[in-house]
Amino acid sequence: MGFEDILKRNPDLTIKDLQELQRNYDNRFVVQKGFSGFDKVRHTYAHMGKLIGRLADYVHDMEESPEKVSDDDIKNKVIPDLLVYSAWLAEEFGIDMEQAYLTRFIGNLKRLYSDKVPQEELQSLRSCIEEKFKKND
Repeated sequence: MGFEDILKRNPDLTIKDLQELQRNYDNRFVVQKGFSGFDKVRHTYAHMGKLIGRLADYVHDMEESPEKVSDDDIKNKVIPDLLVYSAWLAEEFGIDMEQAYLTRFIGNLKRLYSDKVPQEELQSLRSCIEEKFKKND
């Protein structure tokens, strides 16, 4: 399936679409250069460091002189690149990003907010997620 097909499949880009779009991009342009496996993980690690540096610069500059700071770099580079690197790692480790996110989401609710989220709600959410991914197996 081509880039355009993926983009036209749903009115909004889903997490699955994002992962498939990035996989197609990588298969077409990145893997051909022999860039996969641990090399890709190491490359991701290096670029994540750069992203953290950009975020650190933003925080520092906001604390020093917020009137001079633009959030364009965060919006246009850091956030989209986090999605790319998440998709890269998911592909390398054979992870469905949507399932991993939802599992983590429920885990965070249980771990951090069990006093505020009723047990019945947690169980209902967990069941909803399990049912969603049973259909995809």
